[in-house]
Order: sequence, then C-alpha cells, then structure tokens
Amino acid sequence: MRNAKLPTSVSPTLFIACTLLVLATSGFAGGSDHVGQFDTALAVNAEERAQIVFKPAPRERAADAGRFGPNTHFTTAQLFDPLTGQASLLALLVEEVDENPMLFVDLDDDNRISASEKFELKTTENSYIWETTVTIPIKGGFFTSRPIHVQYFQSFKTAKMTEADRLIRQTTEALARGTVNVNGKKVAVQYALVEKKKVNPREGWLGMDVDGDGQVDMDNLSPEAAKADNEAVIFRVGNMYLSTKKADAEKNQIVLREHDSKEYKRIELYMGQEFPDFAFSDFDGKKRKFSEFRGKYVLLDIWGFWCPPCRKELPYIRDAQKRFASRNLEVVGLNTDADYTVDSMKKALRDNGMVWTQAKFDSVVDFLRVGLRVSSFPTTFLISPDGKILSMSRRDRKEPDLRGADLLESLDKILPAK
Repeated sequence: MRNAKLPTSVSPTLFIACTLLVLATSGFAGGSDHVGQFDTALAVNAEERAQIVFKPAPRERAADAGRFGPNTHFTTAQLFDPLTGQASLLALLVEEVDENPMLFVDLDDDNRISASEKFELKTTENSYIWETTVTIPIKGGFFTSRPIHVQYFQSFKTAKMTEADRLIRQTTEALARGTVNVNGKKVAVQYALVEKKKVNPREGWLGMDVDGDGQVDMDNLSPEAAKADNEAVIFRVGNMYLSTKKADAEKNQIVLREHDSKEYKRIELYMGQEFPDFAFSDFDGKKRKFSEFRGKYVLLDIWGFWCPPCRKELPYIRDAQKRFASRNLEVVGLNTDADYTVDSMKKALRDNGMVWTQAKFDSVVDFLRVGLRVSSFPTTFLISPDGKILSMSRRDRKEPDLRGADLLESLDKILPAK
C-alpha cells in the first residue's frame, strides 16, 4: 500500500475499510513481529528427569581414568542422550575412600573412560545429594553442545536396588534457548528439540521469560512454560501477548508475534492467589461449581485410572479423606479418564473407596487443557477456606508436600485441630 493515492471517486471511509481488509488477508493483522536469535549452546530442561541405577563395574573400566585406592567402589550405566532419547552415553561413578565421588562420561564415544572426561560432583543443601552438569559437544550444525544435569543420591536405595548399586537422576531433555528484542526489552525464550537438532515451537515444551528475570521457569504449572500440541502457545509478557511465529535454528532466527489480549486463555497460578472458580458435572449428572466448597480446605486432585502414579496416590488420599474430614477437609477429584462409561466409572470409584466428589473429564477438559494447561499427572492443590492456594505440591519450592505419606503430615500441620 506504500505510495497509494486516494482515488477521487472513492470515499475515505470505504478506502480505509478496504485497506484494513488487505492488511488482514495479507497476514499483518494481530500485531507486530519481533525478531531474535538462538544461543549456540543448548540448555537443560530441569523438569524432565529419569532415574538410572548404576551397577557395579570392574576396576578395569577405570584403567584410563586414573589411579584409585584398593577400596574404591565403581559403578556404571548408560546415560540418556537428550539429542536422541537413547541410553547411549557410557558413564562411570567412582567413589574413593575419604574423597568426593567422581563422575566420568565417555564424551568422544570411544567406549573408554579417560581422565579428561571427569566431572566434579558437588554437594547441595541436601547433604546426601551430589550434582554436576555434564556438557557434551555436538559435531556439525548450529548447536555446539548439549548439557545433562546429573544428581547422585548417596546412600539412597529403592526396593529393587542392592547395596552395591547407586541411584542417579538426570535431565533427559535439551532446550534451544534464545533472546528476542521486544520493543527494546530482551525476552528469553526456549524450545524443546523434538526432532533431534530441530526446533518446532508448535510441539513439545517451550517457555518464555514473562517476569523479566532473564530465566524461564519450566515447571508444569508455571505461566512461563507450556507443552504445545500442534498449536501456537501465547504467553503474557507485561501488557503484551506473544507467541512464536517462527523458530528456525538453521537460519538462526526466532520471530515472536503479538496477539490481542482476548486470545490469551491461560489461567495463571501463583501461591497465595485465589484459585479460579469453574463449573463441572459430577458422575450423577449434577451441575456443580468449585465455589460451592468455599469455607472448606479443599484437596483438589487432577488424576486418572490410566495414570500409574495417580493410582499410587489413592491410598493416601483415602486416608486423608477419612482422617481429616472432621477437620474441615473436602476432597475433590478432576477425573481425566476418557474411555469409561458413567456406570463403569461409578463402579470403579466405589470399588476403590473414592467417596468424594468427582468431576467428569468432558466437563473440565477445556479448563484443564486450555486454562490451567496441566500436562503432568497427578497434579494436586491444597486450597484454603477463603479460596487461596496453599500448595501446588512442588517439593523443590518448599511448598507443603501433597504426595504419599507426606500428604498426611502436611495436612496435620496445616488444618486446624478439632
């Protein structure tokens, strides 16, 4: 439309209307674009982890790693490679008497452990947890390295581990991180690698720094993170609403697009804020509202029979309902099973002693997927009688723990005595 002249035979009002129509159909409606670039080094997604059991290894495995005392303990396993999703990185944990534990990782993929492949493990505020970040070079392409954050749980054993085994937790996903200049403000963004070294902002985990601290909080319930499912996810950054229009690592280009506030459907959750009201239908077909439970402490559990961790929590939730009902606790479940009939679900609930209120999945699916964007199960909240969030059960944030036996301990501390 540059250099266009207003025809004398067309009214100004009609010309403006036509101009807006041309802009809209040309793809310019909906706000400005903002351009940025990627970092060459990938970042870890600290929220995606796997447990690995290291098994005893012969001393010969450490022959090229150094000299160790006669009572040194060696264990080995394959770490997951975040680029391939395969357990393919040879790792060796070395525990020498009166020395800090050491982790070696085969960086050059020659099936040997050398002294140059050592990573120092350091203690955390939990004295039994040691950690390090393993940085692995990438050959070819734009990205130069991918990191793995490793935690060694010293003296910790699961039921299936022997005394000689060792427990390791590691991050399993790498994120492509970049910065975009948005009206003079640097906004950090990051995206999961869904196809090895490629980025697709419409699939998998992605995040955007919405509070301006330079970091992206990838927690499941953080307003800075979301898991895309063939969609353009919109984030609120101050008074702007931004999605990723393009993220091309090969061309080193990130393009953010502005949206109208009406397109932003996410419900942001923070500790201490009021939990949003929502409508639902129970399995008796009754229309309900969450606000009906004001005046009660509410344990809100988002779960499903399809989910093994959810089923593992059921005995503790049953105990909580029985022990704390007299102390003003109400349990409300938001069921996520999609393949049950109403009658079969009601029977399953009875058989499992789940006598508390349950919302049907089809009545809350939009609230969960579009509003809260829940993608981890179970997700559990503790809500106060005045509707405020007391816990989202995030242990790493020192919130009251709502998992396992710790649920009962947390409720006993928080709920008023009889």
